[in-house]
Amino acid sequence: MPLISIKNLQKIYKNEDVETMALAQATFDIEKGEFVAIMGPSGSGKSTLMHIIGFLDKPTSGSYIFNGQESRELTDDQMAEARNNQIGFVFQSFNLLPRTSVFENVKLPLLYSRVPAAEHKQRVTNAIIAVGLEHRADYLSNQLSGGEKQRVAIARALVNDPDLILADEPTGNLDSKSGGQIMKILQDLNDRGKTIIIVTHEKDTAEHARRIIQMKDGEAIRDFNVENRRTMRDGETLNK
Repeated sequence: MPLISIKNLQKIYKNEDVETMALAQATFDIEKGEFVAIMGPSGSGKSTLMHIIGFLDKPTSGSYIFNGQESRELTDDQMAEARNNQIGFVFQSFNLLPRTSVFENVKLPLLYSRVPAAEHKQRVTNAIIAVGLEHRADYLSNQLSGGEKQRVAIARALVNDPDLILADEPTGNLDSKSGGQIMKILQDLNDRGKTIIIVTHEKDTAEHARRIIQMKDGEAIRDFNVENRRTMRDGETLNK
């Protein structure tokens, strides 16, 4: 069974008498363990698609099944629980708490989870180690570089051991070297079995994934595997 199954998904936004088609008849599956990039220019529908996949918005019509559950059958509370426990979010703007330690930022999702408090410290520590920031655990978020802040955001997304990591323009605010390091972390997580979906307008970033779904005018116009995948080794981005 696919982790994500989308069929004829449509999203129409209404503003008074004006209707805007943001998503039109998107159809695809994503299996557990895939690394998929949803790519397209501004206005292509990729952000709308990400919001629906992440239970931040609801489709107008069509079907979205996540982990065997039809989204339109979920209550608001069930959607909130899925957002917190089954999906880890990474945002372009990091969304960290200012003047708060790396450890406390990563711990935040656990405060709204069912994970016993006795497990919190170990979970946070493991997530921070996974992104290579154990030497920064006690640093405040405003003492970090942009690349380090994004690593903290990834660790925070990992801490609840979600089924899916959903990253929205994860390299958008970073220089090319820091961006490459972030994509290397996501590739490593995928190699360990995590399902990763990134949303990006950058071809170079998308080519770090194993598969690209290309959006235009609200439609998925191409869906293909990446043949010459980009990877990073010894500080340089290479083709693999």
